[in-house]
Amino acid sequence: MGGKCCTDRKEPANRDKDGKPVSVANAALGSKSDRKPSQAGAYDAGKKRALSIGYHSTDDDAYKFDKAFESNDLQAFVKLLSSNQPIESFEERMHPWAEDPKTVGALAGTQLAILASVAEKENPSVKVEIREAGGIPPLVEFLKSEHQDRVQTAVVALSFLTADCPENTIAIYEAGAMPELMKHLDSPVAGMRAAAATTLRNICMEGDKYRDEFVTLGGLKGLVNQLASAPDPALNYADVQLEAVLNIQDLIENDDGSLIEAYAKEAVKLGVREKLSVLMESEDEEVRSSAEEVMQALEALDP
Repeated sequence: MGGKCCTDRKEPANRDKDGKPVSVANAALGSKSDRKPSQAGAYDAGKKRALSIGYHSTDDDAYKFDKAFESNDLQAFVKLLSSNQPIESFEERMHPWAEDPKTVGALAGTQLAILASVAEKENPSVKVEIREAGGIPPLVEFLKSEHQDRVQTAVVALSFLTADCPENTIAIYEAGAMPELMKHLDSPVAGMRAAAATTLRNICMEGDKYRDEFVTLGGLKGLVNQLASAPDPALNYADVQLEAVLNIQDLIENDDGSLIEAYAKEAVKLGVREKLSVLMESEDEEVRSSAEEVMQALEALDP
């Protein structure tokens, strides 16, 4: 197939409370981390509860949301994704970079994202259950919305739903997510870039045809450009850089570490060597060593 599986690839330095590595996209929502919330964006139990009681709206869909929240009714959350009933305000910001939900529909999407983000610890089957409840097509449809709260909710939710869940990943691709996600590889919001890139990487790892389409559509340019992304206070910069290097590595290498020559040459044309050279001077050891590893692999290319 090509590409490393999630357990084989090198992971960013960000760690959860058990010392397990956490990717930048996953650190952006839901995963517990030793880092400060402004960097990791974790939802604790109180924040999850605040999702139900921390907003102001009294119409029918808000009532339905609260009922779904109390019973953890996935099908009800999915049905509410289409709701445009406005939410007046939140008592506190829900996420370090994504916009707060402005409608009950976006609120339902945020709840699905939270459930997917804590799946490993609280309910390993919930990501599959969200798909079986019909959640993937409307979340992909959110990517086409004119409203940024819906778009950003979808990008975050899809990053979690594709993590270690091949069936979801393929379903998200089949729902048309790839070209929509690619639009956000150069987003001005660092978290959006990271989450979109990670989701696209997850899709590409499911088979050569997905990786081929991604490269054909010009996706490598977006990944290469992320190697030189500017710092953002909402995310740990070293983790952002490391995730960018690993995404490139997964796209241009087979499972055994050998280069996929056509993709590697395309990355070189796009300036990957120059950007890796800068990262090889990083103060972060993992960023530096990972950049060196990819640069060394590129030496196998014919002159």
